[in-house]
Amino acid sequence: MFYTQPATFLTPALVVYLIDASYSMNDSCGATTKINIVNQALREAIKDMVRRSMRDGIVLPRYKIAIIAYSTEVVDVLDGICDLPDLVKHGIPVISADGETDTAAGFTAVETLLQKHLANLQTSPAPIVCHLTDALITMSSPVPVVRRIQAMAVEDGPVLVENVYVADNMLRSPVEDWSQWPGVSKPKQLTNEYARFLLQLSSPLPETYRQNINNYGYSMQPGAALFFPGTHTELVRLAFAISTATQLK
Repeated sequence: MFYTQPATFLTPALVVYLIDASYSMNDSCGATTKINIVNQALREAIKDMVRRSMRDGIVLPRYKIAIIAYSTEVVDVLDGICDLPDLVKHGIPVISADGETDTAAGFTAVETLLQKHLANLQTSPAPIVCHLTDALITMSSPVPVVRRIQAMAVEDGPVLVENVYVADNMLRSPVEDWSQWPGVSKPKQLTNEYARFLLQLSSPLPETYRQNINNYGYSMQPGAALFFPGTHTELVRLAFAISTATQLK
């Protein structure tokens, strides 16, 4: 059974945050901006990792984190992979937005990172790539590189790719209570062509992750994909929380 390896001191989980940092992420979203929502959600996700990794007042290195921001250029925000205690010590960086949207270049940077480190993560939980974007692709298609990433694997299972899409009115059925939202499992649930495109590039939500995230008070259903609307701060936090929802021992 895949996706059952717990995140431990000896088998830390790798989470790669791939952030669209193009200029449109400066657009307003509610009372703030899209990029501010991302930065806040990133801080909350790291706090979740810390809470899940604390023992006797010490943060254990149960997680490894990489943050890659892409626009016209790709920026490796942490200069590679950072252990959780080191990230806490040095502080969580703030991402700013500018430039065009080169999604393929962003995923290519993720692929290169995984190629370099995957051999040392074979006994760890399957890495997860959490991709957040708000705009149509303005450069080449990311499909080939995403498929190559999803074909990579450790003993716990293939690398997971999660997509968070910041756009309005993409769900065919309105949602009154996001804690009761079952997730997206079929393209027909979406009204937006680009949302359906990202859904096709999203890995299935592992059952162990589904159970863990529902312990946060959500109601994700079996068969849901790792795909989330990102128009509400609560949903972005849910999506980022799923990236930390590995088993723990």
